[in-house]
Amino acid sequence: MLVTSKELREITYSIFQKLTYQEYAEILADELVESNVMGHDDHGVQLIPYYVRAARGEQIDIGGQKIPPICPKRIPEINRQGFLVRIDGMMTFGQVVLRKSAEQNGDILVFIGRNVSHLGRLSSFTVRMAKKGYVSIMMARSPPLMSLPGMKRRVLGNNPISISFPDCPVYIDTSLSNASWGKIFSSILKGETIEEGLLLDAEGKPTTDPMELLKGGSLTPIGAYKGFNLALAVEMLMSYFSLENDFNPFFAISIKQDLLGKSNFQEILSRIPETDSYRLPGSQGPKDTIEIPESLWNELTKIYDSL
Repeated sequence: MLVTSKELREITYSIFQKLTYQEYAEILADELVESNVMGHDDHGVQLIPYYVRAARGEQIDIGGQKIPPICPKRIPEINRQGFLVRIDGMMTFGQVVLRKSAEQNGDILVFIGRNVSHLGRLSSFTVRMAKKGYVSIMMARSPPLMSLPGMKRRVLGNNPISISFPDCPVYIDTSLSNASWGKIFSSILKGETIEEGLLLDAEGKPTTDPMELLKGGSLTPIGAYKGFNLALAVEMLMSYFSLENDFNPFFAISIKQDLLGKSNFQEILSRIPETDSYRLPGSQGPKDTIEIPESLWNELTKIYDSL
C-alpha cells in the first residue's frame, strides 16, 4: 500500500511518544521515515515492531540480527577529552545516540562509541557532520552475520561503513555484505525470493530463499574474499576500541574542511555517467509516497492502539 511520508511520520511519532521522551520520539520519527523516503526501507519503519518489543524489555533475535532490550529513557553519556569523544549509548535507541554525537564541534574529532541498540543508518551521523563542514568516516561492528561459501557458520559481522563530504551530494553508506540483513528480511515480509549470490544456507550453499536467513544462513561479502578481508579489518580495528561484550561499537573521524585543501570532487563526479544500472550513491531523491506492506501498516496501527 502507498502512504505519504507525513502519515508515516505521524504514526511513528505517536508510537514512540508513548514509550520515551518527546525529543527521542521526534528523532526516531525523523530517522526511520527518512530511511524509507530515501529508499532505504531496511532501516525504516519495518523496525518499529522490534524496537517496541525491545523497549518493553524483550531480547530480540531475528535470524541472528540481535536487538537487545532497549532502555527508552536513558540518556547517552558523552565524555570529551580534547579531540577524543567517548560515547556510552547506555543501550538506548541508536538513532538518538548518533544524533547526540553529531552535536560535537572541533577542528578534528575522533568518536569511540559502545553499548548502543540497533544503530540504524551510519550516514545519519556522517551526513549531519558533512552539513556542518566535516569530512567524516564512520564504521561499526555488527554481530556475526556473514561467511564465505563452504563455511557452515557465521564468522564476521557485515560491519557497515559510511563516508560523507561537505558541500557534496554524494555519500557512501554500505554494509560489507552484498545485501544487508534488513533487505533480506524485507524480502521475507514481501514474500519474494532474492537474487543469487546474496545468501548462503546453514550448510554454506548458495540459496535464493530469504527464509534461510532465519535458519542459520549467512550473508555473503561484497567482492568475495576482498570484502571479507575488509570486514575482518573493521572487526580487528574495533577490538582496540571496545570490549568483546560491548554492543554495536562504532568508530568515527571527522575533520573540518577548513583544515584541508580544496576538493576537486566536481571534476571527479563529472567523469562518472549515471546509467540505468548505476546512480551515484546518495543521489536518489526523496519519494513523495512510500510503499510498505499492508500487513506492516496494520501492525503499526495495532501497536499504537495497544500502548
